[in-house]
Amino acid sequence: MRAVAHPVRVGLLELLYQRGPLTASACALLLELSPKVCSYRLTLLGKYGLAEETGEGKGRARPWRLAMTEVSYVHRPDEPVAAADAADEYARTMLARQTRIIEVFIARRRRLPTAWRNVATISETSLQLTAGQLRKLGDELRAVTARYEQESKPSSAGTRAVHAVLYAVPIELPDLVR
Repeated sequence: MRAVAHPVRVGLLELLYQRGPLTASACALLLELSPKVCSYRLTLLGKYGLAEETGEGKGRARPWRLAMTEVSYVHRPDEPVAAADAADEYARTMLARQTRIIEVFIARRRRLPTAWRNVATISETSLQLTAGQLRKLGDELRAVTARYEQESKPSSAGTRAVHAVLYAVPIELPDLVR
C-alpha cells in the first residue's frame, strides 16, 4: 500500500497503463521529471510487484511495463496499525489525485472533440443503507467496472483514457459541515 501512496508512483503506473512499456527517460519527459527520479520510483514499483522491466534494452533504455492493473484496499478491523496508516496515506494520495483529475477535466472539457463532450458522468446520490447493503453496492460497482476493464484496450483507435472513481462511503453530516 505504501508503495503506491506517492503521487509520482501513481503517475508512473497510470502512464504505463495508458502508453504501454516506457523507459524511465520517456516517463520523465512525459511527467516533466528527471530520469533519475523516474528510474528510482520505477525500481520501487518493481520491488513491490507493481511494475516490471520488459527485459529489453540496457541502462536507462530499459523499458518498464505494468505488472498489475488494479490496486484496491478494503479495511479490516483487526489489521495492524502500520497497515491502517499505510492505507490512510494511500487514500489521501488517491483523493488528492482524483480531485486534480476532475479539476483538470472541468477546466478543459470545452476543448474536447465533439464526440467526447457531454459523455462524462459526475454524479452523486444519498442513500440509507445497512453495512451489508453498502458492501453489496461496492461489490456490484466493482463488477461493472471489471466488465468494462475486460473490454478496455489501451491505445486502440477511438479510445481515450477514462478515469473512473466510485465512492460509496458512510458519512456523518457534522463532518461535512465543518
